[in-house]
Amino acid sequence: MTMDVASVGVTAVITAQMRAIETRRPDRLFSDDFAHALVAAAGLGVENVTLDQVGGQRVYESVAARTHYLDVWCDRLLGDTVTQVVLLGAGLDTRALRLGWLDSGLSIFEIDRSDVTRLKSQVLSRSGDDHWHGIVADLGASTWTNQLTAAGFDASAPALFVAEGLFMYLDDTTSRQIVRGVRDLAAPGSHLLAVHFGHGALLDAETQAMSAAVGSNGYAFASAIETSPGEWLGTGWDVEDAASIAQYAPSVGRRIPYDESAIGSEVTWMFVAAAAAM
Repeated sequence: MTMDVASVGVTAVITAQMRAIETRRPDRLFSDDFAHALVAAAGLGVENVTLDQVGGQRVYESVAARTHYLDVWCDRLLGDTVTQVVLLGAGLDTRALRLGWLDSGLSIFEIDRSDVTRLKSQVLSRSGDDHWHGIVADLGASTWTNQLTAAGFDASAPALFVAEGLFMYLDDTTSRQIVRGVRDLAAPGSHLLAVHFGHGALLDAETQAMSAAVGSNGYAFASAIETSPGEWLGTGWDVEDAASIAQYAPSVGRRIPYDESAIGSEVTWMFVAAAAAM
């Protein structure tokens, strides 16, 4: 099965290919054995891109480092009390399978566009899985929270919400609305695990050039955290950890090819926040 690339999120496919490349490394930071099949089915034609072509480049190295960070925190946060995970703008994320979430009985809710959700369901054979819920919803509209609960999400139970490659493609007002929607759904013990551009992304010439390039496909970068993750999230959240990708990468043996000290601010934040007592 091949789908027209015009109907599938281009950035989601490219990100999945970066994960497929990382998986083939002997010193890989993670394994995603499902990424290649998803990339091939999307029909973009990037499934033959190799490590020699992208190694050391900022997109590839950033995807590898941020995936590792999020995987580590997912493992820490999914204890006995958390039985449901919500992937906001899920893209071609395969954590539900590769990290064993479905095998362990977790309820997984993946929210995205119809084409992306359909592709994953077909390629990964998820349509008959009672624990996997592919929800077609517009996160920019207020109705997504109702659609989530209608699909079986229990707002009285702790949950892990993950937003890996979402907020930078939305304007700041929309992103903050989503965060408020998550907080309204987040029972005590819930966490938000997210990636978002920092103020450095607005200052860095290469990031702005990338924005112009992806903008031709309708995915230009639209917002950034101009202060800190804690201030950006606002009341209702307690930040438990925050690091830029460039700060984190050396701890796992990688380097991001830009200097944040020269840029003057963090380029891309990764952070985890707990739902505060209300």
